[in-house]
Amino acid sequence: MESKMSWCIKNPSFYLGAVLFLIFGSQCVMGYIKEHQFYVLESILSIIGVFMIVLTVKQKLAHHSSKST
Repeated sequence: MESKMSWCIKNPSFYLGAVLFLIFGSQCVMGYIKEHQFYVLESILSIIGVFMIVLTVKQKLAHHSSKST
């Protein structure tokens, strides 16, 4: 069984999704808190990051479940 860290290293889309979500998601929230403005580009990029994370984890779970059966 591989560790969680080695799985993350082997999946660069997980890294990219996490970076997009952390950077642009936090900028979107901070911009809304400070200026009461909703930034569309930052929110779109953070949503893309969430989708990349979800798809990567979904592929891992599908691969894991097909191996166990």
